[in-house]
Amino acid sequence: MTGPVLVTTDLDRTLIFSPRATEVLGGGLPRSVVEVHEGRVISEMADVVRSGLAELGRMPADAVTVVPTTTRTVRQLQRIELPFTPRFLIAASGGVVLEHGRVDEDWARATAARLAGCAPVAEVRAVLDDLVADEVVLRAHTAEDLFCYAIVDPARFGVEEVERLTARLLPRSWRVAHQGTKVYLLPDALHKAYAIGHVRERLAGELGTAPELLAAGDTWLDAEMLELADRGWVPAGSEISRSGPPPWPHVILTATPGHSAAAEIVGAWLEHAAEVGERPRR
Repeated sequence: MTGPVLVTTDLDRTLIFSPRATEVLGGGLPRSVVEVHEGRVISEMADVVRSGLAELGRMPADAVTVVPTTTRTVRQLQRIELPFTPRFLIAASGGVVLEHGRVDEDWARATAARLAGCAPVAEVRAVLDDLVADEVVLRAHTAEDLFCYAIVDPARFGVEEVERLTARLLPRSWRVAHQGTKVYLLPDALHKAYAIGHVRERLAGELGTAPELLAAGDTWLDAEMLELADRGWVPAGSEISRSGPPPWPHVILTATPGHSAAAEIVGAWLEHAAEVGERPRR
């Protein structure tokens, strides 16, 4: 492909890591703090990753667009000090698209229309609240009025609990994703890939061609995004990697985990962007 490039990337445990995640995964590199909350360091980014993202962010808009794409809420996402200013941000697992820091109202309306086919978020939150009352989960939260998540004790909340919760939510057109101490409950109509498709269409209308899509992510919440991509990357040591090689032929598993994986991924983006920049434009 000779056209522009769209990079969509998860953040947590893909490009940024908590000190605890760094300790568990390894792959440590010189790094800087990029997120502090209530006086506590939440996330760090390797210096080589920071400089690589800054370089990508300086490239012409008709060549490369990098879009952080996360399950975080808008407030949680905006706590992160990124080394460039993205035009687009995708938050809430695709439920919110920000352009120049403002909510894309067209996308908000389209999302609301799709979610009309799923049970209301208040109904699902009530299910979680019952589990809190029964001491099955520790705390329950609602994110952007779009989905719910719970804090659990992994020693007490295992496969059987996930299966029981899934059985309750499946008829409501919701799904369950369990990641360590967190359990996410998301409507079937909410996926990162839907929001990426919207951003890609916007760029295609402006540029006259659909951009090539590069993507990176570490969990099964990133699956649809990785499947949609023309090329993708999954960090070693991630949730997806624990199930074996990525199940998509166009998706690469990094050689190393942690910050080293992030450096490998961003380095590949830079190399690809340079190749695209060298090709003649029509």
